Amino acid sequence: MIVEQNKCKSVLCLDGILPFQFLESCNLPIFAADGAANPLIEHGIIPKLIIGDLDSVNPEILKKYPHLELADQDYTDFEKSLRFLQEQNLTPTVIVGINGGALDKILMNINVFIQTDSVFVSEEMMGFTVSGQKTLNLAPSTKISIIGFDNAIVSTEGLKWNLNETTLSFGHFGSYSNRVINPQVKISANGLILVLIYTQEIKDCGWNS
Repeated sequence: MIVEQNKCKSVLCLDGILPFQFLESCNLPIFAADGAANPLIEHGIIPKLIIGDLDSVNPEILKKYPHLELADQDYTDFEKSLRFLQEQNLTPTVIVGINGGALDKILMNINVFIQTDSVFVSEEMMGFTVSGQKTLNLAPSTKISIIGFDNAIVSTEGLKWNLNETTLSFGHFGSYSNRVINPQVKISANGLILVLIYTQEIKDCGWNS
């Protein structure tokens, strides 16, 4: 998948499964939400700043690397980090580490993510939200899933099983493990949807418009 690097201004690492190959090739500033700093530094990737309540970071790391302690327990470290990046005009951001760990934590991460205009990347997929129309250039046979929220009305072109003003709502009905048959996929969403694209070809930061 060809993606536009200039749309994203930073990378935010959460304390989940990190795509190190992607991180090593990315030239955007990397930030760590709390405990994500531990595996990053173990792999030789130095975050520009560590953000959060800092209760999961190795104390030795805090002695050596810049950090910002935000102790407000009403918000997750993910939310605190996003707020900081927004204040610094460093969003949209590429978010990594959403998956991995306890299920409730993953669901919370997704809940926070869908409220952003950012993109997430893992070792096997990328994801982003759509509300309106979007055209994607994808290789035929690419696996794609579309998850709707609040009864989104969705239509698609270029998929094996196209949607035609279909109502998608998390917990009720979604389009999972669909397949691309046309290199140009068109998606129209009246409401909010989460698009997941399974690909091993992600090499840059961003997403195509």
